[in-house]
Amino acid sequence: MTLLKVRPGGAPARERRLPVGRLVALLVLVGVCWAILAGTTPSPGGNPVLRTTSPGSTELVKSPDNVVLTFDRPVPAGLATVRILDPDGSQVVFDRPVHPDGHDDMISVPMPKERHEGTYVVSWAMPSDTLEPIGGSFTFDVFSTIEPEGVPEIETTHDPVVTAVYTTFRVAALGAMVLLAGAAIFVAVAGSGAPGSRPVRRLVKCSWWVLVAATAGTLVSFGPYAAWAPLRDAFDPRLLSGTFESATGGALLARLYLLVPATLGLAQLMTSEPADTRRERALRAGAVLGCAAALLATWTLADPRPAGAPGPSALAADILLLGALAAGAGGLVLLRLSGVGEHEVVARFARLSLWCAGILVVAGTYQVWSGSHRFGWLTAGSLALAVLLVAFAILSRKWTRADENASKRERRTDLRRFRLRITGTAGVAGLIVAATGALVTLQPGQTAHAQGPTDPAPAAIREQVAPTRLTFDTGKPGGQGSVDLVLIPVTTGQTVHVDTRVSTIDDGGHARDDVAVFATLTHQDSDRPVPLPLNHAGAGYLAGSATLPERGGWQLALTLRTTDGGTQTLTQPLYVQ
Repeated sequence: MTLLKVRPGGAPARERRLPVGRLVALLVLVGVCWAILAGTTPSPGGNPVLRTTSPGSTELVKSPDNVVLTFDRPVPAGLATVRILDPDGSQVVFDRPVHPDGHDDMISVPMPKERHEGTYVVSWAMPSDTLEPIGGSFTFDVFSTIEPEGVPEIETTHDPVVTAVYTTFRVAALGAMVLLAGAAIFVAVAGSGAPGSRPVRRLVKCSWWVLVAATAGTLVSFGPYAAWAPLRDAFDPRLLSGTFESATGGALLARLYLLVPATLGLAQLMTSEPADTRRERALRAGAVLGCAAALLATWTLADPRPAGAPGPSALAADILLLGALAAGAGGLVLLRLSGVGEHEVVARFARLSLWCAGILVVAGTYQVWSGSHRFGWLTAGSLALAVLLVAFAILSRKWTRADENASKRERRTDLRRFRLRITGTAGVAGLIVAATGALVTLQPGQTAHAQGPTDPAPAAIREQVAPTRLTFDTGKPGGQGSVDLVLIPVTTGQTVHVDTRVSTIDDGGHARDDVAVFATLTHQDSDRPVPLPLNHAGAGYLAGSATLPERGGWQLALTLRTTDGGTQTLTQPLYVQ
């Protein structure tokens, strides 16, 4: 006789091989989500510098139809504000600027039909990459010079109502994302019967609609918030166009685009039969985490941020932190709504919560250690949630162990107590998420939380001096024209850098690309010039920088050479404090 040892519960079922087509479909779904994110989210271009104006600063002109400002990079025209005072001191421009002839680095406003002789004063302002106001002013003369009555003022403080609406929509979007991503992760990893639960399905639908509505609300309210406009201007077509052109608006639109394939995948997950093998659960979990990571990345990318931020490591840390927050806090809510009746489901989620707690601690610590985020509300909220998840894991383990040896009556009593504890734990987790999201959004130094508090833009960028208009005549045919010169000294400790922008313009105000420009800087107490290399940066536009060995008085020499051999040298004094 041969004795066969049979395990309790029968022989284990062999894990079926997953169909290749299903694996490919899930990989394609994740790939599409990340392709949409990468292809539709613009990168911030940095703080713009005004490089030329038409009419030029202090230029004497006849009667221009438009005032055009040209920057060194594309700018969202609808978020800019331009004000013009006529010689009588009356404001004559009230509309938001537009891009003339499709040039995204220019903004233009029309002059009034009735124009007066004298000096016009132009002021402009726009939000920087971190929503600080940057701007400047200049004058031009029509037929003759008359002392201007003043300088137009532009309001650059946020309306409290706009701030409240914008913040509310952002926090609501974060909460909805957390619940939606948490629901998908819970169903894929732990919840065998969750998709069939009516409360769970209602929560998923409500989270989806709230996310869409809150993202749309953030899009609409961002324009007034960034451009210091009242809420009644939220649906101004030019303001909305400026929002869509901005990096924040692009990231919010990417979130809406990304929801299309993500929703299809979520619908498939919620209507599928529960996974009956570990391999199937792992496959579903991988697909859900891949799509959820792309969706959660839009929270970081929609923050106003400087050029180059966030870096890959900072973005990865943010995604891990938000993903762990979603799986932990959202999973607690889903666990309570799905009934908390299956020991295996509770045990799986307990293990998941420990992983989430570990990720929260590691990601939060990395952000503080790397300097990408100071210790603040986001880190404190992450650590608090990590402690809560560890406590839940210990609690659930005790419950499952005690329930194995309890009577039927004791099990019912213990289950009611456990559900009450889950309700309380989920409530506390929800408060932590809501409070953390609100405080991070409200705290100015942590708005762009992926790179932490940022230094303000240099004073020369925030308050820009109008380009200096210099005229040149090389003495050759076609040698007449103008140069708009911008000098931006930036002092870092004892080091002084001078960023230089040179725009060559013909008599008609158009860019000239046939003029070679050479530049040097000479200190007032030295005869040895410092070379300032200029590189071609566009049609009739050159840019370069030089490091000065000391401060004080300097003189810039520009040598202009046309293609026919004509040469002229222009000089401009520069004092560096």
